[in-house]
Amino acid sequence: MNVGKILRKLRQYKGVTQENIATFLNLERSAYSKLEQDKTMLRLDTAKLIAVFYGFELHYLILCMEYDHYLNNPTTLRLIKAQKDKEANFARQVAYSA
Repeated sequence: MNVGKILRKLRQYKGVTQENIATFLNLERSAYSKLEQDKTMLRLDTAKLIAVFYGFELHYLILCMEYDHYLNNPTTLRLIKAQKDKEANFARQVAYSA
């Protein structure tokens, strides 16, 4: 599998838009889109941030890119869901304290 397809699939698992992840990465949406289309190489610093976005360690993201069974593994979905839940709890705490 190529990197772009993997990034797209992870984004779909989390249920976010390209705009959401591009904002997190401090990129323009079009720049992130080029990553998903394999028109731009994924830089290490960006890969580290993508791993954080999905609640992974960098090595796990690399495993997803190297081996299809990691990408389609229930553990991957659990990690993404845990990260999503953590973000939702944080958003509720911020809203409550405001």
